Amino acid sequence: MNYTFELKELQAEHIVFLHHQGDMNQIPNTIGKLLRWAGPRGLMANAENKLVSIYQQEEKGMSTDIGITVSAEMEGDGEISKGVLPDGLYAIGHFEIGIGEIPTAWSLMYTLTSKHQCKPRPGKTFEVYQSNPDQHPEGKCKVDLCIPVQMVDLSTMEKKAGSLLAECDTVMLASVTEDGCPRPVPMGKIKADGISRIWFSTGTFSDKTIQFQINPKAGVCFMKGGDSIVLTGKVEIVSDMETKTALWSDWMFAHFPGGVTDTNYCILMFTSENATYWIDNEFVKAKVPSLSPFSR
Repeated sequence: MNYTFELKELQAEHIVFLHHQGDMNQIPNTIGKLLRWAGPRGLMANAENKLVSIYQQEEKGMSTDIGITVSAEMEGDGEISKGVLPDGLYAIGHFEIGIGEIPTAWSLMYTLTSKHQCKPRPGKTFEVYQSNPDQHPEGKCKVDLCIPVQMVDLSTMEKKAGSLLAECDTVMLASVTEDGCPRPVPMGKIKADGISRIWFSTGTFSDKTIQFQINPKAGVCFMKGGDSIVLTGKVEIVSDMETKTALWSDWMFAHFPGGVTDTNYCILMFTSENATYWIDNEFVKAKVPSLSPFSR
């Protein structure tokens, strides 16, 4: 799918439009009716005027306004109403696609907003048609998909995730097997610096330790209630005595009877690089701020 994505402050634009409620298959008839009204008034001869579809949820279901961007002086007439596309910050996807691909493009847009640390805000989503598919050799059109958005406070999201992790004694830690498959195992955390760095104790000769020696890529996930966090990053195997002593707890004797000096006792230090948050019904993907290098 051919597209580009941006976050952009848009100025308010005046439109004239026809309101469509009901069978979406009848929208082409509504478009035709609007164009027959606009043609004699010279609106479509002006390249600055664009055809738009505006969507909103109403009590009766989804409705669509089929409109044309116009100058402020242009008035409606009868069924043709006058309105405004509000200003503000928008997530905008510039697509060159077939008409049948537009629903898939909308799904992609909501994924892209989360990757760019923003979320939809109250307002109308809309499409702006930049070309006519009838004039494209493959029947495609250039269309801009626009979602009103606001930026997510990542520092607050990270703090909430850190608080959630503090309440979770056990998390899932995933290594990568020799044949490239993820291998998640439940692990009790023994220390954490927010979500940036998490320590675990394990056996020096365990499968996961050997896998991390070969491939340090790792994942951690945890959840509580309806909130969940997925972290990806890398694991370092820590075996220096100072760190092992500082993180030792007596409950570990059950696994390492030799105590701190047990040759099978080591520490896994997971450092986060990226996070996927689902907190308070907000879905966001973001990089995790880097900590200074771990010093022993």
